Amino acid sequence: MKVIILTKHAVQLPKKKRTKYVFQKVKMCKKCQRYTVLKDENCPECGTIYSGVESLARSIFKNRLFSEAITILTVVCLGIIFAPTVRMLYYSLIAGVLFTLGYVSLTLIFIKSEYRIQLQKLLKEDIEKIKAGIQLDSIRAKEDVRADNVAASYDKLREICDFIDTDQLKIRSVMALNEIALRKDMELELETLIPSAYDKGFLKYALEVVKINRSLITKKSIAYFVEHRTEIVRDYGIDSLITVAGSALRMKLYILEFSDFIQEFIDYFPKDRILRLCNILHANPEENWGSLAEKTKHLVRLKYNYDPDFKHFV
Repeated sequence: MKVIILTKHAVQLPKKKRTKYVFQKVKMCKKCQRYTVLKDENCPECGTIYSGVESLARSIFKNRLFSEAITILTVVCLGIIFAPTVRMLYYSLIAGVLFTLGYVSLTLIFIKSEYRIQLQKLLKEDIEKIKAGIQLDSIRAKEDVRADNVAASYDKLREICDFIDTDQLKIRSVMALNEIALRKDMELELETLIPSAYDKGFLKYALEVVKINRSLITKKSIAYFVEHRTEIVRDYGIDSLITVAGSALRMKLYILEFSDFIQEFIDYFPKDRILRLCNILHANPEENWGSLAEKTKHLVRLKYNYDPDFKHFV
């Protein structure tokens, strides 16, 4: 019998691109007229430097202002040229100057709101082009998988998921992550990858993340484990639920929210988890901990009655 040993890729995951607003990640190649949301600086088809959507909107806005200014000057010049008398010429000149000054003043006052309107208009008008560009980005991510470049594929999918929230993309992201040797220094995600239904691959990734960084376990993550506990025990055993229940002790709010879930597995917690739970209960006597407080006291009396670390709780 031939045994195939699958080894994970030892790679360095790139940092995710952070922007104040998600639309700031949208860029376009002016030559190909193609949008993208990836981190590439140059178009892979023609090599042209991408222009950000804000830069595009600003350019359109400036061109519009220039066209309007030319129109105003043209009208003023025509008024001066065709003035029947010198007095009318002066009137036309004065009216033109006053109108130009008023136009410039109003433009300066409302320039920010006008720019935002132009930006919204651009995004709305080109929404189908943007969707088509994101679809091409997704195809490029698939090509990276075929080329066994899972880190690059995940990096692309991570950017795409900021715009498209589907189980398909989340599962593809998790599949890539499950082929990578995860480390504590990596910029990992969990909550954003939670699918709407039970997925064995996601659980495999989530359980590895719990071991690496407990801080990634959030309320939504714990709720997912509670909801799919039957399938999780079937595929990964009860130890996985014990691990997550122990991770729920990270925050007081999680303990209050999932007290029944924690209480169910409290007998299996290691000493450090029980000590943390006792510290939180002791520091917040005003909270209604329900039967969890009594169960914890009983466990401490039973297992740690003579342990000096628990002297304040016995």
